[in-house]
Parts: sequence; C-alpha cells; structure tokens
Amino acid sequence: MSFAAIPILDLSLARSAATKPAFLAQLRAALLTVGFLYLANTGLPQELVREVCREGIAFFDLPEGEKLAIEMKRQPSFLGYSR
Repeated sequence: MSFAAIPILDLSLARSAATKPAFLAQLRAALLTVGFLYLANTGLPQELVREVCREGIAFFDLPEGEKLAIEMKRQPSFLGYSR
C-alpha cells in the first residue's frame, strides 16, 4: 500500500461522543494503511513534549553498553531498549 503523507489525527475528536466514531475510523485507516501517524491536539503541555524529546535524545546519546544493559531480550517484561 502507498500513501502520500503521514496521517495527522486530531486527538481532541476522541473526547466527544459525537466525534469519537469518526476519529476511530481515521485511526483504524491510518494504522492499517500507513502503520503510523501523528497526533495533534493531544492536550499535553508543550514543555512536557519538549522534555520527553530531550530525554529521548539523551538516552540515545548514551554509550552502547549502557543501552544494552536494558535491552528488551534481557527483561522478563520484554520492555526496554532494542537496537
């Protein structure tokens, strides 16, 4: 399947009973057609979004050995880093 742009879904539509079905249809289409998407209007404070981005960048800047110490295959929950 091909697509022309990454879908951008308005998460605020999921907060209303009147618009939630349309949002869910868009979400399903995006996931089945493209496999990923952007969310807009999440309600998250912009400073929180910036901090999460900073933390993510800092994590990937760690030495490989530190990241491998929390590799998914070493965790019983299978949560963690995957190279």
